[in-house]
Amino acid sequence: MVQVRGGRKMTEAIELPLKLSFRLTRADIAAYESLPREFSRGSVLAFFAVFFVLGAVLGAFEDDLGALVPQSLADYRHIVLVVAAAAIAYACITLVLTLRTNWRIARAKLPSDETGIDVSEAGLRVTNGASVRDFGWALIAKVIETADHVFLCLTPRTALIVPLRAFASRDDKTAFADLSERLSCGAEA
Repeated sequence: MVQVRGGRKMTEAIELPLKLSFRLTRADIAAYESLPREFSRGSVLAFFAVFFVLGAVLGAFEDDLGALVPQSLADYRHIVLVVAAAAIAYACITLVLTLRTNWRIARAKLPSDETGIDVSEAGLRVTNGASVRDFGWALIAKVIETADHVFLCLTPRTALIVPLRAFASRDDKTAFADLSERLSCGAEA
């Protein structure tokens, strides 16, 4: 549900101040947690550690594993084992990251009340029950728009999640994302 103060309806341009309200769901948390992200330094280090350990294990058992390599590739046995170690390391890291994402989704605390966001040129006021938090536009590091959400990222791991159902239409969601992008970029200057 979207209300614009002054009784105006939202269309192509959003007029401020603006009030959004919605109830956050686990699916909204999952949408944020499932966003593609770059590997952190720790994840890259973990990948190479797993790759190194697997490479060492495969190297230690190279003679035994050599029988598994097709005869046509016998001359390239070292390359085949390196590629196998990389594939296994990638699969292991992907599995661990997927399990971590599912764990974060499952343990995320959902607000018990409806969330309200008052949007103004100065920033955002987020209310949830008795909790009131103010965020200036300069705190918004990145705005990510997907088909069903707008994520106002405060840090690489923290975001204000605004679902599509908080808006009257997809066009309103896109206009809000564009406005948020402009205001957050303008606040940095």
